[in-house]
Amino acid sequence: MKAIVKLVILLFCVTAFSQGQQHVEYKKVSNNLIKATYYFADNSNAIQSEGFFNDKNQLQGMWVSYDTEGNKTIIAYYDKGKKVGVWTYFKDDKINFVTYKDNKLIGVEEKALVVN
Repeated sequence: MKAIVKLVILLFCVTAFSQGQQHVEYKKVSNNLIKATYYFADNSNAIQSEGFFNDKNQLQGMWVSYDTEGNKTIIAYYDKGKKVGVWTYFKDDKINFVTYKDNKLIGVEEKALVVN
C-alpha cells in the first residue's frame, strides 16, 4: 500500500512539473547577439518576454515583457547585464518610468494613463 501511495505521489509531481515547463526559443541575430523569446508555460503561443543576450551570456539591449493577452507590461534596457536607461512599467491606468544607471536606481516617475 505504501508503495502505491509513493508511486501516485511521484507521478503527480512529475506531471505537475512537466506542465510547468517554459518554452524558450533562441536565435542568433549577429556575431555577438542572441535573441531569446520566452513563452508562457500554459500557452506555448503567448510570448511572456523577449530580448537579447550578448556573447558573454549577459542581458543586452531592450527586453519586453507581456501579459497573457499580449499587452506590454514592461519595457526594460540592459547593457552588459546591468540595468540602464528608462524602464517603462504599464499598469491599468498608469505608467511608471524608472531610470537606472549602472544597475542603480536614479529616479521614479508615475503618470496617469488617459485614454480618449
